[in-house]
Amino acid sequence: MESSDDNPLEAYTALLEWMTQNGGHLHESVQIAKDERRGVHLQVKKDWGNSVPKETCIINTPLSATMSYFNAIDHRLSDASGDQGLFSTHKVVFPRAFIDAVGPEETTVFFLMGQYLQGSDGFWFPWIRTLPQPGSLTTPLYYEGEDLEWLNGTSLLPAREQKMKLMKDNYEGCFEKLRGSGLENAERYTWDLYLWASTIIVSRAFSAKVLSGVIPDNELPEENVSVLLPFIDILNHRPLAKVEWRAGKGHVGFLVLEDVPPGQEVSNNYGPRNNEQLVMNYGFCLPNNPCDYRILSLRAPPGSPLHQAKSQQTKMYPNLAGADDHYYVFNIFYPLLPRDASMEHSIFSPALLNALSILAANDRELETLEIAEHEIRIPDQYANSRNLLAALSQIMIELITHIVKLKSSSQGLQQPENLKQIHAKIYRDSQITLSETALVIATWTIKRARQHGLKGNWEETKNMLSSHMACVPAGRFPEEVVSRIRVRILERKSLLTNSGELFAFNELLDILPPEMQNSCKTCFQRTSIEIEKAIPMLRGSSESSPFAFPMFLCLTVAIYKATHASTEKRQLPARLAKWASFLLEKYPPPPDDVAWMLEDEDDEHLASLFDDVVESMRTQNSDALASLADLTYSSRGDSWWLSPNWIRWAWMIVEQETVQVPDDPLKMLSTDAQGQGSVMLSTVSYLYIPVDPEIQP
Repeated sequence: MESSDDNPLEAYTALLEWMTQNGGHLHESVQIAKDERRGVHLQVKKDWGNSVPKETCIINTPLSATMSYFNAIDHRLSDASGDQGLFSTHKVVFPRAFIDAVGPEETTVFFLMGQYLQGSDGFWFPWIRTLPQPGSLTTPLYYEGEDLEWLNGTSLLPAREQKMKLMKDNYEGCFEKLRGSGLENAERYTWDLYLWASTIIVSRAFSAKVLSGVIPDNELPEENVSVLLPFIDILNHRPLAKVEWRAGKGHVGFLVLEDVPPGQEVSNNYGPRNNEQLVMNYGFCLPNNPCDYRILSLRAPPGSPLHQAKSQQTKMYPNLAGADDHYYVFNIFYPLLPRDASMEHSIFSPALLNALSILAANDRELETLEIAEHEIRIPDQYANSRNLLAALSQIMIELITHIVKLKSSSQGLQQPENLKQIHAKIYRDSQITLSETALVIATWTIKRARQHGLKGNWEETKNMLSSHMACVPAGRFPEEVVSRIRVRILERKSLLTNSGELFAFNELLDILPPEMQNSCKTCFQRTSIEIEKAIPMLRGSSESSPFAFPMFLCLTVAIYKATHASTEKRQLPARLAKWASFLLEKYPPPPDDVAWMLEDEDDEHLASLFDDVVESMRTQNSDALASLADLTYSSRGDSWWLSPNWIRWAWMIVEQETVQVPDDPLKMLSTDAQGQGSVMLSTVSYLYIPVDPEIQP
């Protein structure tokens, strides 16, 4: 069934003649063309005087030339004025029992197989001979040997295996029913032919709505009925092309909804397909696909807050049962965004960030959880931006892991040797770029949370952005990608309302009043020295010590409490005072008459060693703690600021109120950051201290 090598367009010219003989039409301004890059396609004639104007019907495919389930069942129109023979079986007739048993979708596949088996005697032969033949399809289902190596590390490989198993199961079930129906020569309907026909339908079929001009809506199934439109299916895909398919009484029309100048290709629009969908369904993808995005498989473990919230949402709104989760990472050029979408939501779908924020939420944040029909989220209110930062940190870890996995799995690959490998490489490269640009965006928001003392003006933001982009290795992205990253950051509002809410330990003392800083620094240094002496495992870790943040928290709350106990005490800044009050409200202080213990045995062991060190300092080196006596309660008694109960109280709060952020995430953009299939990812712990925009700094 291959076309002539002497005239590569001969088969398509014959197809056009066949379509015209059956009542179809191609607009006079358009011709069939072929080149190495686009293959066979349609284009406006170069010598055509003017652009083809929008609303022009380029192709009319007659309904009698379409192929669908309605042909297989020899459908007769209910309208007496209609053409009763419009949907003919054209000599491929299956027993009705078989059709009813396998359903419309599989019936269409077997009907196409039957028409293929008729060869040159078949009605649709002029069209079928122009289709990719069983040995020339390029979807992953046809990958073998070295081709499969190009799918390693990508989600296409498990998707291919899952789809192949499903299709084989479907074929075996349908074939048994076909053979049992008594159809003559049923053995000719082979697996290879079934795979071909299924692929053709997935890659070329249209919705049954294109037949709505002659078949009433109540007779048109909403799903599982596909329609093949000979000649219209020649058109190549162009993302965002403005086109329309118009159902008529005798034709299906293809219209352009934008002017097409002479010499330009007339393209179809398969919809906003990402590269994974294009490769899986059509066997090709686009190196600069603006509609590219990645689907994340995010599980809600049974019993987790996310699982419970989704279950509650389904109970409240039963219509959502079985609905897909929209967990997407968009490429930096993605055009189909709401105008008011935030900078983060221009890259990470709201459903994804909301789900991650619930998984990363602490107990107090979960108390504010809101469940509505269209979203489950942690609302934006005082102290809840920690939740956004924790969610972004989690997605940064996923992005880094994805980048390393793809890079490491490509180490043994050479240059692509065939069309399948070429498109697999385009897909791999686009997936890496997509995750890398998303990592740049997520890192920007985290970086803002790490910048203290900002005024928030435009010049300051531009300077900070320049510093941020300088961390991206030179030449890593094309200039248009770098420019779009800047546009995304500068022109869209961030979900993070305030900067400077994440602190390393060495930054904490700077937010105390200057007159408090020296005495606090002296106390912390002396205490750290004693701790490192007594606990060998903590030596050399004064700033990363597990007691650093709890000590600061205890100190802050003690100063706050002392302020309330005596008007002569020096005041905390308003930001710290509100934070201390908030913590005391959300995390009830420990009792004086019960000794607290940490749940984790290792943590409790460390805390006990810390207690011993502090007690020794109180009895043997009281000067080390005396410098803070005028800021806090006395160091005597059991309720003082570093008592065992208070340090455990602070320890538990720190576990809730810190954010673990990947260390130097943009180093993964380096060309030598290939990895070995896994990544040893280090994180840095930052203490979250919220900003209240109503409080002046």
